[in-house]
Amino acid sequence: MATPLILRLIYKRVEPAGSQKVQAGLFGDSYNVKLYSVALKGLILQDPSTIEVILVRPERGLFRINEKVWVQYCRWHSGPLDKPDNPVERIYCNLPADGYCRQHKKSERALYERCVTLHGDKGLGACKLLDRMVRSEYVVYLTDFGGEKPKIGITRRFRYLERLAEQTHITATVLTVTDSAYNARLLEIKASKMGLAQEMHRKSSFTSRPTGESAIRLSYWAERVAKALGVNWDGELIRVIPPEGWRSFLPVRKPETFKEVFRVAAFWGGYLYVISNERKAYFPVRPLQHKDSLELVEIGDKSSKDGDNSIG
Repeated sequence: MATPLILRLIYKRVEPAGSQKVQAGLFGDSYNVKLYSVALKGLILQDPSTIEVILVRPERGLFRINEKVWVQYCRWHSGPLDKPDNPVERIYCNLPADGYCRQHKKSERALYERCVTLHGDKGLGACKLLDRMVRSEYVVYLTDFGGEKPKIGITRRFRYLERLAEQTHITATVLTVTDSAYNARLLEIKASKMGLAQEMHRKSSFTSRPTGESAIRLSYWAERVAKALGVNWDGELIRVIPPEGWRSFLPVRKPETFKEVFRVAAFWGGYLYVISNERKAYFPVRPLQHKDSLELVEIGDKSSKDGDNSIG
């Protein structure tokens, strides 16, 4: 039996894929939607006995879901909060923990997560402290996921496209950019309390609609939200497109129920698209992350491409 490995990250790059001109509405309003696609680089995995990771490329690895009870590990790693880095070169904590271990629960990374996830004074207090410790830019954005109202969110500016790739959406737009996590979080909370947008949505609530219809709906909401928040919206709409043939993959709600050996085909919207001998399926990544949830059944030859610790 292979050693269970911790799934740390789906390593991906979001790349320009042209644009789409769409029309919608009673008067045939025209919108230009910038398109992006997800280039899947591989799965970043960690042996629990080490603090280093390896990258297993999609075309080289065969995987199986670990059938034993998963151990959850500390989420901390050495990557910076204010700029992109090579995730394969990070050091990951290998202590079992629900969230962050005792050593890292007061780290800047843990503070950032509290800022963007907690509600009320605890969340805003974490944002204030984060602004004193880390200088970065944040975007406040809207996405149309097919619901009655759009989803509003915040993220670090350099991660915006990658963050969109991790969410099911049809179109998206940046409302504003700020150099304060506290101000960004205030805007997000204000829009939610005013009933103009929602901070969360379940992936199962995603409903596809034509891009043109989504563009006109999101533009309408973006104008309303921007006016209410007192920010200037530039009108740019984007979309991170699903992988080719994604509709032929069948959903698996709980990845632990997937018993087959599989290879990874694609990633989009927070889902891993996989192919086994029996079927093509997709399941959510989040339940698998930071846990010893995967086993490597077969791997390709070691490679030094991109200067990282990669397999395949």
